[in-house]
This record gives sequence, C-alpha cells and structure tokens, in this order.
Amino acid sequence: MVKLFCAIVGVAGSAFSVRVDESDSVDDLKDAIKEKKMYQFPADKLQLFLAKKDKGRGAWLKSKDLLRMRKGEIPNEVESRYMKEELEDPTDKICSKFPSTIPDGTIHVLVVVPEQGTSAPIVSDGGVFDRCIFGAATVD
Repeated sequence: MVKLFCAIVGVAGSAFSVRVDESDSVDDLKDAIKEKKMYQFPADKLQLFLAKKDKGRGAWLKSKDLLRMRKGEIPNEVESRYMKEELEDPTDKICSKFPSTIPDGTIHVLVVVPEQGTSAPIVSDGGVFDRCIFGAATVD
C-alpha cells in the first residue's frame, strides 16, 4: 500500500493523504484524490505528473520546496523542471511509476485540477499553477 501526502498549493494547512495499492492504476489514484477532496467533476479531468526532474529520470521534488511553493516562491521553477512526465495513461500501474522504496521528505505526484474544480487561492497570476495540488508519497 502506498500513502500519498497531498497539499493544495497556496492554501495553508491543506495537507491530506490518500492510499492506493501498488497494483492500482493511475485511474485509481485519480479516483482516490477526487473522493478525498470531494471534487464535483469527473476524476479523469485531473492531470497527474511525476514529480521528478529530467523527465522522470532525475531527483524527486523535495518537500521543503512544497513549503516554498505555498509561499508562492518557486511555482515557475517547478513547472519547468518537474512537470515533464504526465501520468496520462489511466491503465499504468502505480508500481510501474514509483519505486518500491519511496524516499521520505520528497514530493511524488503533481496534480493539476481543472479550473472549475477549486476555488482555492492561486499562487501565480497565470499558468498551470493557478489550479494545482502537490502530493508527497511514502510506502507503508
């Protein structure tokens, strides 16, 4: 079982967690996020990104950077460095995208919410970070 810690960027104290099994699909992860946040739109409208540099081959996004994002300090850096590999195939398995040992203190999933999906304050004046959620993961 994988536990994903998520937070809505720009909303203090918005951390929450979701659990998915390693054999679950990207589609199941979207369903878990939608259910937890009680979004009123179809789960397939969420966009998920692997939060790793170099198109999924580099380092994970660090959780300390999440704190900086909440303050609106580095949203453009995150978009340009980490949002390169979209988890767009709903049939992909969680185990094929995440290692069996997930490092503590790192962010693993970036989720972009459709514009009508949230009324949360925005971090930037434009771009993808107007509506997004960031998630950190650990394995139980």
